[in-house]
Amino acid sequence: MNAHPPYFAYGSNLHPPRLRARLGAVPVLAAAELPGHRLRLDKRGGDGSGKARPAPDPAGRVHGLLYRVAAPGLDRLDAIEGPGYRRVRVRVRTLAGEWIVAWTYLARQGWCDPALRPFDWYRDLVLAGARAAAAPAAYLAALAALPVRADPDRARAARHRALAGLR
Repeated sequence: MNAHPPYFAYGSNLHPPRLRARLGAVPVLAAAELPGHRLRLDKRGGDGSGKARPAPDPAGRVHGLLYRVAAPGLDRLDAIEGPGYRRVRVRVRTLAGEWIVAWTYLARQGWCDPALRPFDWYRDLVLAGARAAAAPAAYLAALAALPVRADPDRARAARHRALAGLR
């Protein structure tokens, strides 16, 4: 694709309007999947809710999008993602079957709690992004079935629901 590794988004940044709101215009390069992992929404976020992370699972796949993000944008994402994530290189496979080395974020040890639940709007952003990535119907259904909780900050919830295309 190019000499600079693309960014593989799988969580709320998977939704193109969400990433645009954070970084401005960033081109989508391809839909891709991270094999050997499954998506969990149990990484502790700064707001106390569960956030997305790929968890090792030999039979799993995490669906996402590859974006072209320049180094300053990656630095911005490092700050946005915060101390609970670390940026690493991974090998992903595009829907066309091409293997690509890409940047993504993995949860740091000690930042995950299976009791955490994402806010409903967060899960909906991930779901909207998975639809944009042409994820399989079973993947979309599994996301839609994840347990969620209401965000006590109603203004924040309304902003993010609007970004997800919901009211």
